[in-house]
Amino acid sequence: MNQILTKVSIIIPVYNVEQYLKQCLDSVINQTFKDIEIIVINDCSPDNSLQIIKDYQQKDNRIVLIDLKQNVGIGLVRNEGLKIAKGKYVTFIDSDDWIANNYVEVLYNTIEKYQYDVISPNFYSYDETTKKLSLGKQPQCFYNINISNVKLKQKFLYFEKTHYLRKIFKLDFLRKNNIVFHINKLEDTLFVWEVLINTNKFMFIKDKLYYYRTSINNSFIDKNTKCKIELQNTINLATEIKKVLVKNFDTYKNFKPVLNSFIMNRLFPLSGKYPNEFKKSYPDFKKDFFENEKIEFYHINTVESFAKIFLFKLLFKFNINIMFLSKAYNKLKIMRKK
Repeated sequence: MNQILTKVSIIIPVYNVEQYLKQCLDSVINQTFKDIEIIVINDCSPDNSLQIIKDYQQKDNRIVLIDLKQNVGIGLVRNEGLKIAKGKYVTFIDSDDWIANNYVEVLYNTIEKYQYDVISPNFYSYDETTKKLSLGKQPQCFYNINISNVKLKQKFLYFEKTHYLRKIFKLDFLRKNNIVFHINKLEDTLFVWEVLINTNKFMFIKDKLYYYRTSINNSFIDKNTKCKIELQNTINLATEIKKVLVKNFDTYKNFKPVLNSFIMNRLFPLSGKYPNEFKKSYPDFKKDFFENEKIEFYHINTVESFAKIFLFKLLFKFNINIMFLSKAYNKLKIMRKK
């Protein structure tokens, strides 16, 4: 285990973000809390990102640069940072985002006060297209309480908007439980599932400290290909979460209904828009998740959730055409709005 040499390690993966990187690094080096190390990992960026990092390293000796010689993807990049981190705690900042100048100070003081494994702040979303800033949407029921029992954890994991890395983690906790990044797409969701399953010391706070940039379009992939990839990534995510759960029978029993509901919510809109692609993945998906055992879902008392659960049960039980179910669901949504 690495020796603790600083209080907080900040890990920043970098790939092709020269337009936003300076704002990110400025927000980190100007933190009110000074006892930090800043691990910046360049994942073979084709733009000027590497030179920007080197320029900042000349100005601030707390910056540790890892310049990878082969592109490995964001999840594995973060693992490189975790391997060398020397802090008592660790936090992850995406290189196209930025943080409030007291981000580390507030999170460090809070996690030290409560001696928790994870603390998560509130955040702002910044739309790069409209240039508008809005408060992040997350369930207020999680604020200032310890998310420790099974019921609270189930509720937390159901809400996709809570599955992000804008948190501070006790590094020793991550290492003791061998929690690292296993995939490169939707990797934050898998990471947070594994964290929550292994801890009874997890809390949200109301402080708005992180600025999350959205609507960045730097992809050259056409829409159909992008959606095929998104569909496959969701199925891969579900498979990896299940691997984490089945390590312990009670854990799998407690969280299987939540996993079913969670992946159903992600897959339903994709399967309706791209039924042919969903059909190709459907046999294996059904076999892995909904065959030879009772289909269980985590119930949230909303009309929308009930409709999705009901329609998905029909899909898996009777092999009803997904396009029909998607149309039925959309009609239910329209009727509800009226």
